[in-house]
Amino acid sequence: MIEAIVFDIGGVLAHDVWQNLVFDEGEGVVSRYHLAPGQLDQVGEELWQMFAYRAPSGKQGWKELELEYWDLFIKRLQLPTTPDEFVELTDRFIQPVEGMDRLLGLLQSKGIGLAICSDNTAFWIRRQMDKLALHRFFSPGKVLDSSTIGVPKTDPSFEMFRAAVDALKVDKESCVFVDDRVGNIQRALQFGLTGVLFPSHATYGAWYLETLLRRMGVV
Repeated sequence: MIEAIVFDIGGVLAHDVWQNLVFDEGEGVVSRYHLAPGQLDQVGEELWQMFAYRAPSGKQGWKELELEYWDLFIKRLQLPTTPDEFVELTDRFIQPVEGMDRLLGLLQSKGIGLAICSDNTAFWIRRQMDKLALHRFFSPGKVLDSSTIGVPKTDPSFEMFRAAVDALKVDKESCVFVDDRVGNIQRALQFGLTGVLFPSHATYGAWYLETLLRRMGVV
């Protein structure tokens, strides 16, 4: 019997921020500043390693971390802009995956426990949670991300998944994990969760997931 579902954010509950920010034909960084995609990938990976496992501390809150991130991004690529402009641009690309809001409400009404498990920076997850009002469905203690746990979902220790199951207070055998990346699903299966690969680039993602959950007897 399924008692809880753990969701990724990017590509499942919200459209991927980085991919749209970089490659959007009208507003993306590549077209806006005439950059090579390879440049963006290299800088993006470097900064990801610096910020994905770093939690706010002391006087440096998540907003200060965000400004630091974009300041480094701008300097490495020598862009004629400011961190504040990138904050505003990023916010525009935080958009919900159609139909997932309704599905979350349905699951909540059925008494299914809900949690988030996301490889994410402290600032992007905060912006995603706030803009999409995800606090309606996920209490703070059930929102786990790599910046607070300190490791990614692919970590051999399964620490992210263990934290999510502990927060939900369920056995892992009664928990479903939904993600759009095969590697994360493989790790979840190895941990003992039921894994569902979400079709993030399809318009029918929410319908597909709801249909699957109905067949599993969850809703």
